[in-house]
Amino acid sequence: MEGFHGFAAHYGQTLLHPLALAAVIISAFLVLALPRRFALAPLIVAATTLPMAQRVVIAGADFTMIRLLLLAYLMRFLLRGEWRAFTWNRLDTAVILWAVAGTTIMTLHHGTVDVLVTRLGWSYDIILGYFAGRVLLRGWGDMLGVAKVVAFISVPVAVIFLYEWTTQYNLFHVFGGVPEITNVREGRVRCRGPFAHAIIAGTFWAAMLPLIWLLWSGDQRSRVWALVGTVSAFTIIAATASSTPLLSAMAALGGAGLFLLRHRRTQMWVGVIAMLFVLHFFVMQAPVWHLISRVDIVGGSSGWWRYVILDTFINHFSEWYLTGYATPTDWRWQMRDITNEFIIQGLSGGLVTLTIFIFVLVFAFGNVGQRLAELEGQSFGAGVAQEWRLWLVGVMVFVHLVTFTGLSYFGQMNILWYLQLAMAGAAGAGLAASQTVIDPQTAGRRQPSPFGGQSPHRPDSPGLAGYRASRSGALGKRL
Repeated sequence: MEGFHGFAAHYGQTLLHPLALAAVIISAFLVLALPRRFALAPLIVAATTLPMAQRVVIAGADFTMIRLLLLAYLMRFLLRGEWRAFTWNRLDTAVILWAVAGTTIMTLHHGTVDVLVTRLGWSYDIILGYFAGRVLLRGWGDMLGVAKVVAFISVPVAVIFLYEWTTQYNLFHVFGGVPEITNVREGRVRCRGPFAHAIIAGTFWAAMLPLIWLLWSGDQRSRVWALVGTVSAFTIIAATASSTPLLSAMAALGGAGLFLLRHRRTQMWVGVIAMLFVLHFFVMQAPVWHLISRVDIVGGSSGWWRYVILDTFINHFSEWYLTGYATPTDWRWQMRDITNEFIIQGLSGGLVTLTIFIFVLVFAFGNVGQRLAELEGQSFGAGVAQEWRLWLVGVMVFVHLVTFTGLSYFGQMNILWYLQLAMAGAAGAGLAASQTVIDPQTAGRRQPSPFGGQSPHRPDSPGLAGYRASRSGALGKRL
C-alpha cells in the first residue's frame, strides 16, 4: 500500500518516549479511578493520540500502550468486582470462539512458537478489548459517556490534522511509527496523525460517527457536542484524502438515514442479497465483486487492486479453506498487500475462522434486531428515541462491515472495532436483562431496562412471548 509507514520495523523492540510513558501511567491510574461511565476514556484517548509503535517488549511479547491499558482494565474488574454484573449472550460466545479458532488453526498451520506468540497477542487484544467494553457498558448512560469523550477529543485531533494538512508536518512523528513529512498522492496531502496510514486514520473517525450521533438523543448541550464531533470527524476524514474513509462515512450516513425504514430491515437485507444474486448470475459478465474495482471517489484509488485480491482469494478456495495459506503471493503478486478483512481471516485461519467471524457480525446485527423488535410498538417519544440509539449501534457494525471489504484492520482500528462490537454485545445483554423482574414489589408493572424503554417482562406472561401477547391484546382493543 502506497504511503504505508507502519510499525513492523518496531516489532520485538522496546520503543518508549517519555511523554508516552507518562501518558500511559496517568491513563492506567485513571482507568482504576474513574467512574464506570467514563472509564473507557483513557483507552479512547490513547487510541486517538499514541502511535502503535510505542511499546514495551516483555519476555519476547510486544505490549503496546493500549495493551498495557487493557491490563489496567483487567485489574480494575478484579479489584472492583465489576465482572459480577456481566450477562452473557451469544455474541460473547462467538467472540471467544473467533479468538480460539484463529489462534489454534494458524498455529497448527505454521507449527512455530513465534506464530503462537503472535496469535496469542491477537487473542489478547480481542478478548480484553471486547470484554472491557462489555463489562463497562451496561446502559445508555455509559454509552453516552463514551460518546461525549469521543466528541470532546475529536476537536483537538481535528486541529492537529488541519495543521498537518497545511504544513505536511506530522506532530506525532516524535513517537515513531509515522513519518515526519506527510506524503502526497495525486496532488493531495494524505494526513495520518498517529495512525500508520491515512486510510486507517480516516476510517477510524468514520466509524466514530454513529457513536457521536448517539448524543443527538440527549439534551441541547449534548446535541451541540454531536454537531461539533461530526464536523471534527469529517474534517479528519477529508484531511486523509482517501476513498475508503469516505465510503465508510457514506455508509454511516446511509445507515442512519435508513432508520426511517427500520421496520423493513429484514426486507432490506433480503433485497440486497437478492439484487447481488441477480447481478452476479443474470446481468453482469464479470463476477459481482468486480463492482469494487469501480470505486474511486478522490482519484488514485486502488479499487481495481481490491477486486484482484478478492477474485484471487475466491478462485484459490481449495488451497486455503482447511487451515489458511501462508504465502498468497504464490498466486499473484498483488496479494502482498491484502486490503480486505474477510480475506485476512480466511488466510489466517481457514474457512472455520472466516465462518465464525461472519457469525460474529450476524450475531451483532441480531442483538440489535432483537432489541428493536422488543421496543417496537411502544408509545411515540421514548420508544422511538431508544430505537434510534439501538439503530445507531447497528450502524456502527454496518460501517465496519462495509470497511472490511476495502481494508484489513490493524493498529488502533482493531481496538475501536472491538469496543463497538462490545456495544452490540451490550445491546444483547440489555435484552436478556429486561426479561428478569428484579423488584418483587413492582412485579405487576413493566420494569425499566438498562438500555432504555421498559422491560416487556410480566409475571403472567414472561419474556418476549408475554410482550407479544400484550401487544396483540392492545391491537385488538384499538380495532
